[in-house]
Amino acid sequence: MKKLYFTTSMICLLTLFMGCTKDDTTATDTQLSYSFNAINLNASLSTNATASGAIVAAGTNGSINWTNASVNISKVEFSATQAGKAISLESKNLFAVNALKPDSLSGTVSLVSGVYENNEFKISINESTTNPPLMLAGTYIEASGTRIPVIVQLNMTQLIKLEAPKIEISKGKYVARVTVELNGLVKGLTASDFGQTARTAPNNTILVTNTINRPLFEKLASRLPSILSLSMTKQ
Repeated sequence: MKKLYFTTSMICLLTLFMGCTKDDTTATDTQLSYSFNAINLNASLSTNATASGAIVAAGTNGSINWTNASVNISKVEFSATQAGKAISLESKNLFAVNALKPDSLSGTVSLVSGVYENNEFKISINESTTNPPLMLAGTYIEASGTRIPVIVQLNMTQLIKLEAPKIEISKGKYVARVTVELNGLVKGLTASDFGQTARTAPNNTILVTNTINRPLFEKLASRLPSILSLSMTKQ
């Protein structure tokens, strides 16, 4: 009986030890944050479509100059393979009230350190009456120098997929940085796209929404996926 008791006890202790070891190896030790950052705020707006979208100095005649940007993301889903296993993590309701501020961080997920491959980020934006996914404010400066206020609300539902290269993540904090290159919004457009628009008070503002100045809205919205890029770096 004593021998049986001893053997049973050892089995129980071994089982407990193995269970603890397994938990330790799968414990998360890394934090991934999301950053949204808008760049290239001043872009040419020419009568020639091929000349539009070039980065210019602020205040240049024949340009669009953005002075405010906010980003509202309903969900970001991060998927990858790590140690031969597929993982999928998501963060919801990410909001950067000032996306012009470098590294406007919003939302985090926990990871296990290791090599991550097939990294993909699915960014879901949803139409909203209170917080459009992307809202921009700035000034359109005509070739003559006349300044016209512009407000753009890219209010729509869309799924955007971004990929990141293979990365080896060590213990610590990382940032998935989504860069919004605003000059790309007007590439292929012309000055007449902004000039031939309905104006609203105050100050004859060019308001662009999914119901107001719809032709310009559709052109800007179609450019949105192409102006986003992604990188993953350690802080």
